[in-house]
Amino acid sequence: MSSGTKILRQVEQKDLPGFFRELADALENGGSEEFACLDEFKKFKIKARVEFGQVVLRMKFQTEQECTAPFEVECQTCGAIKPEYKELKKRMKSSFRMLVKMIHDGVEPPREAVESFLEDSALMVGYPGYGDEYYAMYTEACAVFREAYESGDVSRMHTAIDALVHEKGRCHAKYA
Repeated sequence: MSSGTKILRQVEQKDLPGFFRELADALENGGSEEFACLDEFKKFKIKARVEFGQVVLRMKFQTEQECTAPFEVECQTCGAIKPEYKELKKRMKSSFRMLVKMIHDGVEPPREAVESFLEDSALMVGYPGYGDEYYAMYTEACAVFREAYESGDVSRMHTAIDALVHEKGRCHAKYA
């Protein structure tokens, strides 16, 4: 997750429902100001604690990509920002786990999870020093997996995902 936002509010208990209505509205219709991009959340957490007669609300939410507020000017010369390797691997772990489980259960995974994993894989092999000697075989295994997914044949996907598990295991045995 590349973007994290923290919200801290102190309200009276009678104003708590108003906060949750505002939160619900931002989730349904898109938010602005402190709730900008909340509707694109990957994960969020809300904590509330009563202190001295006031409710202290702490909310954190994270989105998959950087939040770009609608009023920002688009930069045509800006390149894509590479995420930190650790964050990229965390994202990949999540999507890969879903792919392996669904395919092993005989279910075709959602395109969004497949695309996310393959895009992250293409980014990952651009980081030097994390298993460079395995990158070519891994990239080839990803291409085979993409073809298997596009074919819609879950049996082919199963074989291809197992090859990716094998390549991951070989690299992680040395570098993890």
